[in-house]
Amino acid sequence: MIDNEMSIEELEQDFWGEPSFSSYVVTTCHKARQKPIKDLSYEEIRCLIGQKIGLRFVLSVAIDILQANPLIDVIYYEGDLLLAVLRLDLDDWKYNQDELKTFISILQENRSKIENFEEVSNELVNKYLQIRL
Repeated sequence: MIDNEMSIEELEQDFWGEPSFSSYVVTTCHKARQKPIKDLSYEEIRCLIGQKIGLRFVLSVAIDILQANPLIDVIYYEGDLLLAVLRLDLDDWKYNQDELKTFISILQENRSKIENFEEVSNELVNKYLQIRL
C-alpha cells in the first residue's frame, strides 16, 4: 500500500530540484512531485498522468476520482481527467493492474455516457474495453 503522506519524490527517492524550464506543465509537475500524494489537486493529478510522472502512485487516486464522476471537469472541460487516463499506453499500467481492472469497469458501466461525449475518443475507450485480464 502506498503511503499517501509521502511525495512522489520521497516514494521514488528521486529529487528533481527546481525546474529548468518555466512552462505551466513543467512547473506544475515539479511542484506536484514534492507534495504529499494526499494533498495533490485534481489538476496536478491530471497533469502528472498526462506527463506519465509518478503513475505508480497517482493512478489509484485518479481511479477513485473517476469512480465518483467519470466525466469530471478538472480544469479544461468535462472528461479531461478521463481523457488523460485513456491516453496512457497499456504498459503504463504495469504496477497498477487492480486499478486497470477498476478503470475498465468504470468504462463499461458508463459506456453510453462516455461514448456520447465528443471530447473523448471512442477509439481510446474501445482500446480499453477490448482488454481481457
